[in-house]
Amino acid sequence: MQFRIRWARLVGMGTDGTRRPPRPEVTVANFDAVYDFYGPGRRRDWFTYPLLRVIDAIYRPRVRIPEEAVAELHCLHRAGVGVLVAVNHPSKQDPMVLAASLFDKRIRFLCTGTGLTKDPIFRSPLRPLFEYTGTIPVFRAKNYEGTASEIYDGAAARLIDVCVSRIVEGGVVLTFVEGTNSSADDLRTLRLESVKKGVGLMVEGVCTAGAPVAVLPVGLAYHGREHHTLPTRRAVAAAGPVITWGPGAAPTVNEVRAAVRDGIDAALTTAWT
Repeated sequence: MQFRIRWARLVGMGTDGTRRPPRPEVTVANFDAVYDFYGPGRRRDWFTYPLLRVIDAIYRPRVRIPEEAVAELHCLHRAGVGVLVAVNHPSKQDPMVLAASLFDKRIRFLCTGTGLTKDPIFRSPLRPLFEYTGTIPVFRAKNYEGTASEIYDGAAARLIDVCVSRIVEGGVVLTFVEGTNSSADDLRTLRLESVKKGVGLMVEGVCTAGAPVAVLPVGLAYHGREHHTLPTRRAVAAAGPVITWGPGAAPTVNEVRAAVRDGIDAALTTAWT
């Protein structure tokens, strides 16, 4: 029975034998169809968990998170509070290192989170890898210069809505707050201007919707060999203090950006020591 279900998913059939809606063309002009399809999540645990075990075996990051933060995260999760994991982005290795870090048994519930990645991935042979792990495409402005502002702005707003809904429902969202790889000036401390407004819009949206939200700042650092091309064995993922906002009076986008920057800075201090 399980084999038939998995085979049906792979060939695009529902478990009742009906054909599922076709995958949409992943372009910014088609953003509504894209987020209708990917927004609910296409994660497949039978695919994701074995993959995470392999990634963890390859990267083996050192995860530094205080026990009180672990206890607080579990308490918030049990209470149905959504979590936004906010991370810096120093390397191309970061998605794998973050995935392995969240597979740590102390905080493994966070590895169920919805990740965000650039849309060209969903037009490449790697698409199943990201789709079946529940990742959602992001349309980045720098890839769409010349696109009508109402189209790009609509796509960005829709993505924020998808993330807000996931957090309001008590889920986990994973985001690299810089939106692209860190500059050389942001490897040991993170400048405020490097934290894009997306993280602030998500928190603001959750609070405006009447739900609480927790943010876990994470700092990634690499102490080993050149980390852009080789799997490093000396990656460190450190957690900063958990930041929480209650429902109702929403913080401003800039207040969130500043708090997240401070949290990641604290995490980076730990990661580099």
